[in-house]
Amino acid sequence: MIDEQTLTTEILNVTEDVTFTPLELKFFALELKEMIAEGKLNLKKAIHNARFYAEMERRDNNIKAGHYVEFTDEEWEKFINEQAV
Repeated sequence: MIDEQTLTTEILNVTEDVTFTPLELKFFALELKEMIAEGKLNLKKAIHNARFYAEMERRDNNIKAGHYVEFTDEEWEKFINEQAV
């Protein structure tokens, strides 16, 4: 049995439009299809995942196109050490 979910403003702010880029819309449709198949519909998660996957694809395409920053080993190690808390 599928759990029901009421769309309240706490779950999804329905007073604001949700817009997608074409790539985000593609991933949103895929997320909805997967969630419906599993019987677990979560719109906030579907929106978040769609935007995340679209960003990962954009970054992957940028890397393939040669648009990325290269670090030396020393720069990378310094960056890693600065991230350690």
